Amino acid sequence: MEARQLQSNPEAAQKNGVINPFALAEYVSGRKIDWRKVDNPDELLESILQTPYQELFDPKFEGPLYMGLKLTSKGTLERFHSPLFSAEVEMSVNDLDIPLNRLSDVQVLGDLGARFQVEDVSRLKVHKIDICNPYVISLQIRLPEKDRIQNLARVFNQAVVRSVALDPEVGSNNQDWTPANAVWQDKGAFFNETAEFFDPVQGAVANCYYIAALAALAWATPYRVSHMTRATNTGQNQFTNLVRFYKPDSNGQLDREIEISDTVPVNSTTGSFIYCRSSEAGEIWPALYEKAFAKLETGTNSDHPDITATGWGDCVYATAQLNGGKRYYYANNDLNADQIWDLVRGNSAGKRTFNPMTCWTYGTAPEGLSYSDANIVGSHCYTVLGWDYHCDRKYLVLRNPWGTKEATTGTRDGTLYMHDISWWRPIQLANPDGTFAILASTFKQYFAGLGVAK
Repeated sequence: MEARQLQSNPEAAQKNGVINPFALAEYVSGRKIDWRKVDNPDELLESILQTPYQELFDPKFEGPLYMGLKLTSKGTLERFHSPLFSAEVEMSVNDLDIPLNRLSDVQVLGDLGARFQVEDVSRLKVHKIDICNPYVISLQIRLPEKDRIQNLARVFNQAVVRSVALDPEVGSNNQDWTPANAVWQDKGAFFNETAEFFDPVQGAVANCYYIAALAALAWATPYRVSHMTRATNTGQNQFTNLVRFYKPDSNGQLDREIEISDTVPVNSTTGSFIYCRSSEAGEIWPALYEKAFAKLETGTNSDHPDITATGWGDCVYATAQLNGGKRYYYANNDLNADQIWDLVRGNSAGKRTFNPMTCWTYGTAPEGLSYSDANIVGSHCYTVLGWDYHCDRKYLVLRNPWGTKEATTGTRDGTLYMHDISWWRPIQLANPDGTFAILASTFKQYFAGLGVAK
């Protein structure tokens, strides 16, 4: 079946949301981290985020990257009131009292009941079990929920949690808002040169869907991202910016024009970005587009909108809000790998998408697969940049909006070339910038669907 014959399936639409762990680690640690110079970034993430690395990227483990979100019986995410929104740290408990450090008195499994203060040890969740030899079984038991929450609350206090996640029981703040340990500052110029697909990098809020859409827009239709500004001071040193949002499926009908200043929330100690930032130093257009989107989502007139309101959403819908295009959704379960590849090719020229496309993973890894092992993130949105054909194999070219953490299963190395409007842009797949080429067959396995707004 050719790509043009494929029917859009609105049922494939899915709201996604996961926080960028690198941005979150910097925010809670209160320091800027050069991850390229860290010897073992996985271990550092584990330490700062108080969660095993292999559990970070799938919401079934209820880790901190999915704060304020939970997995439903349908395998998708929804907002919920996390215990961390109201958790009080027991200050009388020191590190020696943490359950992991006082297990010497456990001689039989029944002793775990007293140690963890649970009545029924049979209800303790088994994390992992291995048969070491015919006489020994290695058993890993997950901490009881109250102990796990206490460990996390020591890192993520209530103020920090409410700065990175929206509490559905409270709702978004439609007044003047400032996150914990932050100030609003002007951090540079709107553009360094122009909008490029690798500019938007997601921050410490679960709006991967919007950042992926922003990168898709900058890549497929770069002139859509424009700098519209006017002076608000006679001295020509104060300005306001205008960002336009459109009604989805309207063929470009304007929804709302949002005015914002150049200030964005930054860490009050380090001055570094907390939320969306550009991969290019001194450039702020991605952060301003996020700020404008927060104003749209909250309906506020304040120049300091609640960024947490942007967490969790539909990347195709967000793309349509940026260009007014008609939405098309495709579920991978409905297609074979060749059809998926042809679908991307049908929206591309010179291997590069000319209609902004995004894709998303399942809420949790399908049975028999591990997102952690494949270096893929659950309930996460990616930008679809185009396609490639290499050594008789069909690939899709994607970008993680975190600007790092590329898939490692079914991918290729080397350099590929994509026709970027007027020249053939080299894409260095070895660069740790979030861009990777993945087999169409592997994409079908690990990803839930893809879509376009045109």
